[in-house]
This record gives sequence, structure tokens and C-alpha cells, in this order.
Amino acid sequence: MPSEISQLVDELVAQMKSGSIAGYRRALSRLGESARAGGPASSTATVEALAPWLPGLAGDFAKTAVLAGACVEWGGSPMALADVLPRRAAEAMMLNDLVPGCWAEAAPGLPLPEQVSGSTRELVQALATLAGPEGRPDEEDMTRIAMSWFDMEDWLGALITVLGHARFRAAVPAEVKAELRTYAAAVADRSQRAAWVRDLAAVLDDEPLVVLHPPARRGYLLTMSGVGDNFQLHTLLADRLVGDADQGLVPGERPARSWVVAATDGDPYLGPGNPALRRFRLFDGHGAYVHPEGVPADIEPLDGTRVLVLHPPNGNYGMGVGRVFQDMIPTLGLDRVLAPDEAERWLTRVAPAVESDLMASRPGSRT
Repeated sequence: MPSEISQLVDELVAQMKSGSIAGYRRALSRLGESARAGGPASSTATVEALAPWLPGLAGDFAKTAVLAGACVEWGGSPMALADVLPRRAAEAMMLNDLVPGCWAEAAPGLPLPEQVSGSTRELVQALATLAGPEGRPDEEDMTRIAMSWFDMEDWLGALITVLGHARFRAAVPAEVKAELRTYAAAVADRSQRAAWVRDLAAVLDDEPLVVLHPPARRGYLLTMSGVGDNFQLHTLLADRLVGDADQGLVPGERPARSWVVAATDGDPYLGPGNPALRRFRLFDGHGAYVHPEGVPADIEPLDGTRVLVLHPPNGNYGMGVGRVFQDMIPTLGLDRVLAPDEAERWLTRVAPAVESDLMASRPGSRT
């Protein structure tokens, strides 16, 4: 570790142990400036030095996680955070979900304090009254619950940054991803970041995908990674599969190049004047409609494999954003066109489409 980074981290830790918020903020700023100026190596060293401290931090000191996320944006490796940040973010959401009920018990009839640091003392003092005289929850437990009302967004912001990296997602255990989805769903109604974490924790990587085109009795095997939502998947599928029918591809109108770039690694924002239009509707192997607003993990597997069946688009359904997660670069590879007999076996196994979606029979637009 560069000596300057080591010294600045030691100073940051000293300020946290002293409880000096002003000193902490100054030390955090100096560390951030040095990490950024030193390039990826210094950013990685900073992440590695901060990671062990994250589980014990709360309140204002959660800004340490924000700096760790910033270091990843500056080119640092996120891997040192894989064992600590997802678990700490899951805990923050779990505790945040408890706050309204605890407050209602501690201060019945009063509105919850604003989620700003100036309200910290009021909430901490109120929830401390719920601490048991012996055993758990004790005052420290209640303080940690109270602090989650103010620091959850910091943990989630950092986590969103690192979950965009495929290696990081692969390093997070499945049970931790499940916890993230569960706790994020519980607070997503009041936190957009929690909703994003819920979807990022469900991202599929190296996932086989069978796509069927009934009119031509054809099928395709693809592999997808890092696809953030189903509308993005629509665009990428059209780019990979629409083409010359004599070459075994799906006949139709190809997506505009700008749509594909927005769905892959370019500026994701297309705007209302150039929305990406879906080239087909998707149904799964059980006949259920695949909502564009959902995520690929929602696609119910058929005999262990996710299957999509292509149907005509029936109108213009558009999206002004090519992908939701700007820093997550997707891959969707066409591995092969299925042999006719293999495609036929899949086609005979899928259930008829239940065409009950709102866009099944009338044109519309969503931008």
C-alpha cells in the first residue's frame, strides 16, 4: 500500500474512533483526493484498507463506503468489498425496515424525523427507550436501527457501483444476493436505490437462454450476462436475431444502431424523440407474458432452462432509456442456431401464449 494512503487511512480511523465528525470529514476528503490523484493503484489500495472497517460503521461514518465506491469508479478494484459491503448493505436495509414500527412504538402519533443527519439525535433518543434492561435488543442495537434511517442510502449507493462489475457479482454468495433481494423489496417503496439493488442482486451471468420463433419453427441458443432489465433484453435480442431468414435468422426490421449502443456501452439516454421500439413481444416457456419492465431472472425456467417465445410486437412500444445501469456492460451471444429437430422438441414443449398483456392487441407507446 502506498505510504501516503496508509497514513491517511490511519488518520481517518483515528478521527472515527475519536468521534469527531468534523475531523472525520476532513480526513475523508484528504484520503479521497489522494486516492484519485494516485490512479487505479491508489484507489485499489484505499478500497483494500477501508474494507475491514465497513462492518462496524454507521451514521455519518457510512460515508466511508461512499468513498470506497468512488474509488471503484476511479478505476480501483472492488473485490476487497465482496465479503463485507453486500452484507452491510443488507443489514442496513433490514434495520431500516424496522424503523417505522419502532418509531410508532416509541413516539406514537408523531411523524418520523426527516432522513437528514440533523434529526439523528431525536430518533436515537426515542428508539433508545425501547432497549431492554437486560439482553437484546440493547441500546447499541436500537442505536444501530436508528442510524439506518440516515445511512442506508450511503451503503446502497456504494453497492450499486460495485454490483455493476461481473467479477464482483460472481464473488457474492447466492445466499447474500437472496438477502439483498428480500430486504431491498421491503424498503423499495421509499428508496429508488433499494429497488435498483433488488434488480442488480438478481442479475444473471453466463445464463443459457433458448429463444424460439414459432412461425419459422426455428430456435436459437444464446448466453447472457449483465442484462439489467427485460426491455434491454428485447433490444439486444432483436440485434442478435433479426436478419436474413435464409441464414436462419428471424425476419423483420432490425433495431436502430443507436438503440443497440444505448443498450450496450454508449450513452443510455435516447430521449422521447428516439425511443427504442421493441421488435416483438416475449412469452416464456409456460406461456406467461414477459413484462418489459421486469428483469431476466423473472423468466420462469422450463425444465431448468429459461425459454423465450417470440411474438409480433402489435404496435409501437418504446423506451427512452437503453439500459438502466449505465456502468454494467451486458453481453448476449448467439451461440448457435438450433438444429431443426432440436428446435422442434423445444417448440412442442412450450405452452401456448396467454396473450392477456395490455399491449397484445392494441398499439401504444411508452417513452
